[in-house]
Amino acid sequence: MRDLLITPQFEKDLKKISLKVRSQTDEIIKRLRRNPIDSSIARKKLHGFEPALWRVRIGPHRLVYSFTKTMLVLHRIRHRKDIYRDL
Repeated sequence: MRDLLITPQFEKDLKKISLKVRSQTDEIIKRLRRNPIDSSIARKKLHGFEPALWRVRIGPHRLVYSFTKTMLVLHRIRHRKDIYRDL
């Protein structure tokens, strides 16, 4: 299982979303820590970012993350209309 690094911006974003989405997010994070490219998760690689960023759909929200062999970094979680503005 990978170590987890949560960015300050992710923490701010998380406070703004509903409890239902937060509980779904917790489950997704557990699965991502085990396997960040799990095919059962609706994830997609974002192009044009170095290091590579990935996104996961959680209802109308998107969770943006990156990973290495030992660490999972959570960057942002926002509504789909806003997520790509400040990456």
